[in-house]
Amino acid sequence: MINAGAELGRSQRGNNNAYCQDNDLSWFDWDLEPWQVDLLATTRFLSRLRVTSPVLGQRSFFPGRPTHEDGSADLQWFAADGRPMSNGTWDDPHTRTLTMFLDGTHVGGESLLVVFHGGAQDTEMNLPAQDEGEAYRLLWDSAWELPLAPSDTLGAGPMTVTAASIRVYSVVR
Repeated sequence: MINAGAELGRSQRGNNNAYCQDNDLSWFDWDLEPWQVDLLATTRFLSRLRVTSPVLGQRSFFPGRPTHEDGSADLQWFAADGRPMSNGTWDDPHTRTLTMFLDGTHVGGESLLVVFHGGAQDTEMNLPAQDEGEAYRLLWDSAWELPLAPSDTLGAGPMTVTAASIRVYSVVR
């Protein structure tokens, strides 16, 4: 979904067919502003995460139901209270926070937890309970100006999520 130059914040000002424009609409400016350096660092970080996480590189759709001998599912969805999503939560027009658990144990990688918060205000939420001996480590938050070092581990429980943001956690065993 990244167009050449999108990783630098390049815009064609709505023109989706600017190949024949010989003006600033289609030119690249390689003298980066500080915000463009941050955007490029974020793009590099997320691209590296995609390449190094087997759970993000699967070639088939997640069935979302128990698929393994141990009864676990490849994909699980949780509500803001940390409980599995119900049909009522999916259908509730006020739902603004979804948490997706991607089980990487069966594809030779770490499991990831991705929190999507689409509300216009910060919100309180709970990360889902983990198995004994597991914790979460925050890898990336879209509210950050640029990627930071992974956080210390934390357990399930209440936390504040920034308005209109995405967070990616690894599951530490």
